[in-house]
Amino acid sequence: MSDSSAPAPVSVIRLRFIDMARAVAILFMLEGHFVDLTLAPEWRMSGHPVYQTWYYVRGMTAPMFFMVTGLIFSYLLSGAREPGFFKVRRVKRGLLRAGELMFWGYLLQVDLPRLPELLRGASDPWLQSFHVLQCIAVGVLGMLLIFGLVRRAGPRVLAACYVVAGLGLFLFSVVLANEAGYVPHGAPACLQNPLKGPSSSFPVAPWVGFTFYGAAIGVLVRQRTEGGRAAMSPWPFLVLGILLKVTGWPLDRMLGGSLLDGIGHGTGPRVLPDAFHGRIGEILIVLGVLVWIECRLRPGASWFQTIGRNTFPIYVGHVIVLYGGIFGIGLHRWLEKSLNPWQAALGAVIFCGIFGLCAQWVEPLELRWKAWRCPLRGGK
Repeated sequence: MSDSSAPAPVSVIRLRFIDMARAVAILFMLEGHFVDLTLAPEWRMSGHPVYQTWYYVRGMTAPMFFMVTGLIFSYLLSGAREPGFFKVRRVKRGLLRAGELMFWGYLLQVDLPRLPELLRGASDPWLQSFHVLQCIAVGVLGMLLIFGLVRRAGPRVLAACYVVAGLGLFLFSVVLANEAGYVPHGAPACLQNPLKGPSSSFPVAPWVGFTFYGAAIGVLVRQRTEGGRAAMSPWPFLVLGILLKVTGWPLDRMLGGSLLDGIGHGTGPRVLPDAFHGRIGEILIVLGVLVWIECRLRPGASWFQTIGRNTFPIYVGHVIVLYGGIFGIGLHRWLEKSLNPWQAALGAVIFCGIFGLCAQWVEPLELRWKAWRCPLRGGK
């Protein structure tokens, strides 16, 4: 006799596959940030094969982070069956999460020791920087908007709209890259930074484009696995990933060049981004490998998947510890550009290990907090 309270096998597979992808993305980010901050200048040898390999892989970290974020959020969102839009539980959670991401994004850019100086009128461009969390917040709002507009048209139409939106942001980034000065012209920096400004660390275009492509994958994964119709297969990920890996770079240049020709940019110097669809191909290959691991090895719940479920607190914590977010005191004060490759590599392993260990305590602490809070609220 089966246990009716047990989760469906497809749901378990889905969660493990996505949690592993999120864990890979956050560990790549932790390792990349630590090594980039600490490696001494004399060891940054552009022609060295080890450094070049590390630098190339590091370039995949942020696209993977954005894409996996879109995948998990749209997977959960596209399964909503409630009538209306604002009554949908995932919509409410998405709006709250977008606000939370925006809040923490700007809070992490505050330097409390400098606060008295700032209150006296000093300027700090970093306070207005548009960074990862702010960009993901915009991506979440964008996914909600598209979902609200076309949810009744079916999952394939929804996925297609996410792809079109992602492609549109890539093309918009080409226009911005070839626009002189900051955009919008003459606007305050806080309005320019989300597009093209003095502190545009992760502008909406093209970065939210990665999120929208991930959202399309999430919708299709949901459609395939919902109701136990079929298990995930790694081959669609691997085949499409290899195709984009091979054709992505020339495809980007062709699309960008055609767009600039179409809007009459002229034949002068051009900036043609060429690391968008190729990166998506690489991420799809990684996802395909993770799906294969899930299908063949069927790993049980593990500390690795726990890391994937807690990427947000890991991100916030690593900014505080490594860069001195909020409090102004971080490892950057002592380790910035001071380590050799062996020291940086060992430090990165320890750094990732510490945050991996801390991630194991997030969920137990949340459960204790809820258990402690319930009696205070009268059991409600």
